[in-house]
Amino acid sequence: MTIGQPWIVAVRRGRVQPSGSWIYVWVDAATGDIAYVGATPYDPALRTHLHLASDDAQLGRVRASVDGYAERDFDVLAFELPADIERAGAKDLLKCRLRGDASPSPTDASTALWRAVDDIARAVEHRCSEIDGCGRAGG
Repeated sequence: MTIGQPWIVAVRRGRVQPSGSWIYVWVDAATGDIAYVGATPYDPALRTHLHLASDDAQLGRVRASVDGYAERDFDVLAFELPADIERAGAKDLLKCRLRGDASPSPTDASTALWRAVDDIARAVEHRCSEIDGCGRAGG
């Protein structure tokens, strides 16, 4: 086994620091249904943990909003966004795209945004189809 470069988790004055810009999708591992779509500046593994462990409904949104979350299995697909893509806009557009409410249109949003969201949506749809069929975007 070869040891690679360390992954640095920056903690400054008692707080974990943002590590990038991420979109993540919770897919039910048994059905392929999409349970939640989120966006975060923090490492997706940390954000996933907070969704499950936090009593605060703003941090533990999956815990607060997904029925039977503790008895279900999920695959959380995380995608790092390029620096020029705004997280909240990408999340909203991805939710629309996964529901079938939007098709790429450079006149409605930047071409880079549409391209990024379409790539993510295709990867999510592929994973869902591998499981058994894709559900609707939530969250």
